[in-house]
Amino acid sequence: MKLRKHQSDFKYIIDNIIAGERVHKIIVNATPAAGKSMIPILAGKLITEGLADALAWIVPRKSLQSQGERGFVDTGFRDMLNHNLTIRQSTNDIDPCRGLNGWISTYQALSLDEKQLALADFSTKRYILILDENHHIEDKGEWYRSLHPLVDKAKYLVMMTGTMNRGDEKPIAWLPYHNVGGGMVPVTESHEDVRYIHYDRLTALKEKSILPIQFTLSDGRVEWKKNGQHKEGMLSNRAFDAGQAIFTALNTEFAEKLLDNGVAHWQEYKVQHPRSKLLIVTSDFKHAKKVTDRLKGQGLYVKIATSHDSPKALRNIYEYKFGNLDILVSIAMAYEGFSCKPITHIVCLTRIRSAPWITQMVGRAVRVDPQAGPYETQQAYIFAPDDFLFRQVVEKIKSEQLSVVLETQGEAEPREPRGEGSEKVPDVIPLGSILTGERSFSIGGVIGGVRPVDIPQTPTDIETALRKQIEEHVKEYSFKNYYKIERINAEIKYALGKPRAEMSLSELRSTLIFIRDAYPLNGKSIIPQVSQPRGKGLRRSARAEEVEPPDQLGLFGGRL
Repeated sequence: MKLRKHQSDFKYIIDNIIAGERVHKIIVNATPAAGKSMIPILAGKLITEGLADALAWIVPRKSLQSQGERGFVDTGFRDMLNHNLTIRQSTNDIDPCRGLNGWISTYQALSLDEKQLALADFSTKRYILILDENHHIEDKGEWYRSLHPLVDKAKYLVMMTGTMNRGDEKPIAWLPYHNVGGGMVPVTESHEDVRYIHYDRLTALKEKSILPIQFTLSDGRVEWKKNGQHKEGMLSNRAFDAGQAIFTALNTEFAEKLLDNGVAHWQEYKVQHPRSKLLIVTSDFKHAKKVTDRLKGQGLYVKIATSHDSPKALRNIYEYKFGNLDILVSIAMAYEGFSCKPITHIVCLTRIRSAPWITQMVGRAVRVDPQAGPYETQQAYIFAPDDFLFRQVVEKIKSEQLSVVLETQGEAEPREPRGEGSEKVPDVIPLGSILTGERSFSIGGVIGGVRPVDIPQTPTDIETALRKQIEEHVKEYSFKNYYKIERINAEIKYALGKPRAEMSLSELRSTLIFIRDAYPLNGKSIIPQVSQPRGKGLRRSARAEEVEPPDQLGLFGGRL
């Protein structure tokens, strides 16, 4: 596998920095799903060459936090780039690196870092700061205020995005702007100590780094009331009141039929292509729940991932990416930056119609899957309403695909949603709809097989597993010997000098060895000044006991 153009351009800049060129800021504007996750790893070469001490990678949401950490231990990236860098997930932790090369967090987490733990670490190390999907950061806005001190202290700043514009048209923090025709637009050329990289969809298609898309757009008759006025017509013909027509379609039987058509196509396709996965994007939580219940009622194995239940959503996303879950219903958690190569089908049931947002959404299905056969046999399938606004985006993508095809034959960005599930519901009363037809256009087809995937463990995976082993050991020892868990935990914390939540991987491994020696589940403790085993089957009174402080017991000769 060779580097894509934006990756090789970035590597060239890093090599020049190592050779002595003075560069402080690198801006990467790459089309969605083109592969920005390799950029932080390439930037990490500055650490191995001694020009930086650590890397901090900030992403818009927690699901991308896990994904980014996993990219650093990806065996393909390690072999391709010959690196051994490792980062960990951190949410306002003391010592966020914990002996590794860096950490990954979210914008929201840093905005809540009241103790300024990240800033404290930036003050002691030469940092590479990577701002992912940096268009989320409004200049002078809330996230700007929390990030500004880190940007000031960072030795190198890398900003990555798929769009150079914000939905509210406000300036993006730390982007250079100039006046064009009375308006401010981003500077898209390298200058002074700033380097700019652009990788558009057309170039990505030429390099075969993303897949072409087949759109199946569904039209239908919609009927609704607005301010007492009765309206009706074909969805595809409504231009001035397109938003109202879309709202009606997606809140009536039209949406159910569109969903059923997309699911049926995916089910038929999956018979021959077992790796295939389906992503359904909905308007809000209530809609997501309704879709999930409908599919479960059809006997399908489906789960939901929305920010309304983040811990459960992250577990479901993990199962979707690496397990047997093949259908995921989401709002926004699984669109921007989300990487799951087996996704072949997307059913769009959202009202959002900004061109960049739709481009980001359909981009979830355009990643090339090495395990699904040759590039020429792969394709993305999108099922969506045939409305005026969606069709505008489709025509742009279609023209880009066509130009690439013609070239190979020898012939000749955007608003964001205000937040997950936060679309403003128009004052519309849907009366009904009928799906009347579909039209599809495509380039290519797909066949593929399935091979087992090796999933390397991340530092967070290992930390979690070690803490779980320690916790289970303490629980079992306490239960067998009739000690309170709090008592044993207090002894362990005193002996090792810090809580387990602040320990590095090596410290957690040492802790596990210590508790197995000090609190054996069978046999005698080899460390005498701790709460000793009380004998097999021997019961003691549950009454409170007065225990001498560990320092008076001479535990290990004092605090470690």
